Amino acid sequence: MSNKAKLQVPADFDAAKFVAQAGTKSSAIRQLTGEGKSRSEVAAMLGIRYQHVRNVLITPIKKAK
Repeated sequence: MSNKAKLQVPADFDAAKFVAQAGTKSSAIRQLTGEGKSRSEVAAMLGIRYQHVRNVLITPIKKAK
C-alpha cells in the first residue's frame, strides 16, 4: 500500500461543470493551477492522471492562425 495521503476534493466541486465552463480540460487545468492548486490537487479534482496535468502545463499553448 502507498503511504501517500489521499487528496480531498471539495464536496461541492463538479468537475464536469467546471470543465464545461472552462471550455476544455486543458483550460480547466491551467485555471486551477493559476488559482494556486498543485498538479496533484488538479488531477484529483478533475479525476485525471497527474501526468496529463503535467503534460498540459509544460506544453506551450498553440496559437490560432
